[in-house]
Amino acid sequence: MFQFIRPVILLVIIACWWVAAASATDTLTIGVAGKAVDTIQNIQQVSQSHPLSLAQWLHTPDAGTRRLLWLLKWLGILILLMLVVRYCKETANTRMSMNMVYYIREAVYDKVQRAGFGFHDVHSSGQLINRALSDLQNVRAFVQTAVLVTLEIALTVAFNIVLIATLNKWVAVLSLVPLPIWTYYILRFSRKIQPVAKSVMEAEDRNVSIITENIAGVHVVKAFATEGLEITKYQANCDTFKDRVLKRIRMFADFQPIIRSIAMASHLSLFLVAGILMIHGKMKAGDLFILGGAMGAILARLQLVGNINEQYQNAMVSSRRLYEIVMAQPSVQDRPGACKLPDGPGTVTFENVSFGYDPTKPALRDVSFGIKGGSVVAIVGPTGAGKTTLVNLVARFYDVQQGRVLIDGVDVRDLTLASLRTQVAVVFQETYLFSDTVAGNIAYGRPNISDGDIEAAARFAQAHEFIENLPRGYQTILGERGASLSGGQRQRLAIARAIVTNPRVLILDDATAAVDPETESLIRRRMRFVMEGRTTFIIAHRISTVKQADLVVVVEQGRVTQAGTHAELMALDGHYREIADAQLHGDDAAENQADAPSHMQRVQSAGEVEAAVLGVEKMG
Repeated sequence: MFQFIRPVILLVIIACWWVAAASATDTLTIGVAGKAVDTIQNIQQVSQSHPLSLAQWLHTPDAGTRRLLWLLKWLGILILLMLVVRYCKETANTRMSMNMVYYIREAVYDKVQRAGFGFHDVHSSGQLINRALSDLQNVRAFVQTAVLVTLEIALTVAFNIVLIATLNKWVAVLSLVPLPIWTYYILRFSRKIQPVAKSVMEAEDRNVSIITENIAGVHVVKAFATEGLEITKYQANCDTFKDRVLKRIRMFADFQPIIRSIAMASHLSLFLVAGILMIHGKMKAGDLFILGGAMGAILARLQLVGNINEQYQNAMVSSRRLYEIVMAQPSVQDRPGACKLPDGPGTVTFENVSFGYDPTKPALRDVSFGIKGGSVVAIVGPTGAGKTTLVNLVARFYDVQQGRVLIDGVDVRDLTLASLRTQVAVVFQETYLFSDTVAGNIAYGRPNISDGDIEAAARFAQAHEFIENLPRGYQTILGERGASLSGGQRQRLAIARAIVTNPRVLILDDATAAVDPETESLIRRRMRFVMEGRTTFIIAHRISTVKQADLVVVVEQGRVTQAGTHAELMALDGHYREIADAQLHGDDAAENQADAPSHMQRVQSAGEVEAAVLGVEKMG
């Protein structure tokens, strides 16, 4: 947690200096006020034998009067100085706090951006949002408190104990008695409160997750008329959150009276001792005033320990949760000595590649095939076969567990991520657009590109016509996630966004699934110019898209079971011919294959899959 002090260390030093100045000024004010009381008492004793009017008293050359006027003058100066110092202390405190928040937020956001897909697969958006807001503030509040408030408590207690010791050393020792009692009770309380604080934050995470999920999925909620169900689910979690918060409040409500009782008992004991000393003539009225002021300052600060403890317990839980983000190592990062992607045609090679999101359950197993630079490769296969996983390894969104993926003869793990991903463009299956202009979304990968290049990319993606019909054309601001556009329009903008980066390798993950066949045909004809000279992976289910590819790779159960051109695969039994017949011949093919096993049944047969894989290896 205290690493976040480093960027603001100068502000911390300045704030600490003002805290020390404020504590010293407060103590001096109490001491001077006590001396003034003693002087007034001495003057009163003298005036009883020689009564004076106020005018005479003020103008008398008596040493006691001069001393009192001098003390009152210094008391006024100290009070003004105390006000100025407190103002400077609060200003420095606020500046330090706000700057620290800035650097913590920057660190958290930087990690969220740089973390790999694996990190985001584990942490939900609701968790990350809550940790970046609530947990961040808990850590910030405690770090600020731990540095400044703790320093203020320590200095105030130390200065005032020294002040009391100048009156009577035994009274000073007695004033320290509550400290070990408080320390023991606070440590005992801490062990009980941390699990409760953690449960509160987990319930709050769930609240944020429910809200973010329902805002993002509002169309689904309304389509199924489940508003009441979602409200009930949220209310149930709010009830859980409320119960846990009330439990934490009750625990602190039990904690505070004990702390204050110890303080009150200490305060009364000291005044009892001071009263006895005054009766025996060993303390003066000014000494009693100093004792009261000093103990009031000490006990007021020590009672802040309860608030600090509450912040500490919250911060301990929050810091662990924030630590998972701030200190998380990216699942994919540059190797030492990583190089830039060398020039080349874009040849892609998979060598005995195995990968699994859970290493014990591989999604791809021993995949091997090569693609010549500039080729168009179609990846087909049943749902969940590993097609998207396969192409994700090319852009190194994940690292393989076994084998290698090479581009132009270089292992992608030996390349810098920046050079690799500027040369590999991906159109994802789920299109995401930002709340920006249409032009800004297209130029996302190359922000400084010209308007002409943006329009050219839009024309290639068959998006120019509908963009021109928008209220402000290319300068139209899109709704969140492109909600103001249809699914097909969003996909065409995503294709234009990939085209405009001029990549060496282009990956289209079912990129035309949401467009109609006519638009798909237009996009496909225009994309021939875009795909010319660059390696293109196309994941698709429509044979009309796939059959134009230079190579078709069939993936089943994480293995490559067929590979060849459209014509070659149509001559072989297998998944490809089945889906091709179903799409090209419709119901007639379905009737002819009614008694034949489906591809889903075939991939469940380990023997048939192994035989198909051996066939591909022999072809290689």
